[in-house]
Amino acid sequence: MNDFPKTTKFKAATALACKIAGVNSDRFNEAVHAGHYPCAPATSPGRARRFDVNDIIALRLYQQDIESGLSPSKAGHKACEIRAFLLQHPDADQVYIVTPALGSPYYLPDFDTTQRHATFAGSPSPEIIRVEVLNFHYLRGRIVHEIDDEAMTVGRD
Repeated sequence: MNDFPKTTKFKAATALACKIAGVNSDRFNEAVHAGHYPCAPATSPGRARRFDVNDIIALRLYQQDIESGLSPSKAGHKACEIRAFLLQHPDADQVYIVTPALGSPYYLPDFDTTQRHATFAGSPSPEIIRVEVLNFHYLRGRIVHEIDDEAMTVGRD
């Protein structure tokens, strides 16, 4: 497996983060304003949002879900769940999104996909109906490369 870098000392402003994630920055700002993307990095008037690598991973996955037909609200909720997972597991190379028959999905760093039943938070789940695995390894490396490459460019066009 390639040893892509996992982090960079730089952060990306909104325009660069959206470019890297393949998101239209106007649509992103509309989603934030409408409350569909509540985990966007905080900002204050006159200042740009500053995205770290894991913020951009969540933003890229948001865009992929939008392109797959998910509503902005549902895609934003899922992206924020992934971002929360990445706050707890900042170097994770993947997340398992395990959906039981009853209740909300669980975002886990590891999961045996052959399980038909599982215990979550001490309670047995009657049935696992879906497991989605999202791989971050290559995506994270590409994001780090693009941020670092941009940071080496001085001046404006």
